[in-house]
Amino acid sequence: MNHVVLSLSDHQPPAVTLRCRSHAAFVSRLAVAEGRRSIVLHGSDDATAALRELATSAGVTGEGEPPAGGEVRYVPTCAARGRVGAARDGVWPQSVASRQNKALRRTSGALFGFPPEDPAATEAALEVFTTDWSPSPAACAVAVHPGHPLSSGLAAGRGAAFTGRYCRHPLTGDLLPIWTAAWVKPEFGTGAVLVNPGHDAADLAFAREVGLPVRFALAPAGHEEGPGHWLTPPLVKTGHAVRTGRTDGLDHAAAQSEYFRILSERGLARTHTDVGAGSFAVAVFDADGPDKVHWNQERNTIGTPGRDEGTPVRVTPAGVLAVLDPAVRRSDLVVVAPSSAIESDLLALRLLLAEPGLGHTPERAPDVLLTGTVTGRTDDVEADVLEVTVLTAAAAQETLSVKPQQLDTAQRFLAAHTALAGTADAPEGEADPAVLKAAAQVRTLLVRRDVKQAFTHLYRLQKTLAKGETPTSGSLAVYEALAWVALGLSGTRSRGRVDAVWQSI
Repeated sequence: MNHVVLSLSDHQPPAVTLRCRSHAAFVSRLAVAEGRRSIVLHGSDDATAALRELATSAGVTGEGEPPAGGEVRYVPTCAARGRVGAARDGVWPQSVASRQNKALRRTSGALFGFPPEDPAATEAALEVFTTDWSPSPAACAVAVHPGHPLSSGLAAGRGAAFTGRYCRHPLTGDLLPIWTAAWVKPEFGTGAVLVNPGHDAADLAFAREVGLPVRFALAPAGHEEGPGHWLTPPLVKTGHAVRTGRTDGLDHAAAQSEYFRILSERGLARTHTDVGAGSFAVAVFDADGPDKVHWNQERNTIGTPGRDEGTPVRVTPAGVLAVLDPAVRRSDLVVVAPSSAIESDLLALRLLLAEPGLGHTPERAPDVLLTGTVTGRTDDVEADVLEVTVLTAAAAQETLSVKPQQLDTAQRFLAAHTALAGTADAPEGEADPAVLKAAAQVRTLLVRRDVKQAFTHLYRLQKTLAKGETPTSGSLAVYEALAWVALGLSGTRSRGRVDAVWQSI
């Protein structure tokens, strides 16, 4: 199995990005030294293909107009949110899972199926999530968000439009029109809602705006028929069933239970807890430049096959899109991310890995390495000195406050390494036993990914080699193997020789 290290450091300060990528490079070197083929990824190779696949199989939406700049956002499907919310996507580290679990919003209800008017004319299924279906016999329409597969899109400036499609009411068999409405949230439920103006204030306003009928399926106890007692909408979670046939007279709770029983027997209803995760920025777009996708203004989505492709806009992708590559999804995946990204990029990646429509869904969670933030002045520090400092001056998950003495240590180490690596005419010989003993301790710490403590011991070994007599070629080879794995520093030995020495320590 391939070994892939994915670095998630989008939208982070430069020093935090460097720290994240430095740890990702270290993890990859460690895997290579252990004899594995490993690559480091910072993003998707083909943003256009990745976003189109995401638009087709999961969902995307946008914020902002392309000429002025904006974001492409990933909207997790109901299936992916359900897998993550129930922790059916592998055992994620507790430090990650507990924080993400708190960020998810859970709503109990049911999913109802609404068969299409002509099943042969569409492959798109229509399910509606609802928390109160006691008045559902009075529903007059279904509304979907603009990017829904059954949507016909929205013209500029329009908030709603009839799709020209109908579905069957699962209780009555009546035909319900399917509307596109900008107010439907794609990240809630299935992105489709039941419109019931007689029993919901927002639905009533929508019905009056577009001209939908207002019907009633609930009335207060003791309600009398006739013009003098006509009902005034909306009636919310109250009263008894009326005009529903054999369920008339049941209170709204009993009516809700009976409707669910009937529909579940028909295979058109099931209980469901919706997991709310919001949406996630996966790219930014603007008007100019290469790497363009087609932004569909009417649907507010990336253009997909069979739809109007829309206006070409430039996109700059986030690294999280790398997991849309099938090879990455089937790899032994290590994710290195700032701890501040647990509820954002890392949660988006977790949801993407759980999307059944994007191909292989891994059975186990990736290995996750979290990095802390970086404070202190770093803008005038030499690149190699800063890279050693952010990698070694604190444990990966700790906040690193960069101080002058840490930078001095890194600078001295790099200077001493250059001197050792350039040692000429080192006497041939095996590594000194004391060197091997110290090296074994460094190797153990590196395997544990404790780069901070490993660097402390490696620096001590470096000083020992520099202060004594000219070290043997074996001792230098051991030092160079440790320096390459820990810090990526090269020496005079070939890569094959370095790997062999590492295995022998």
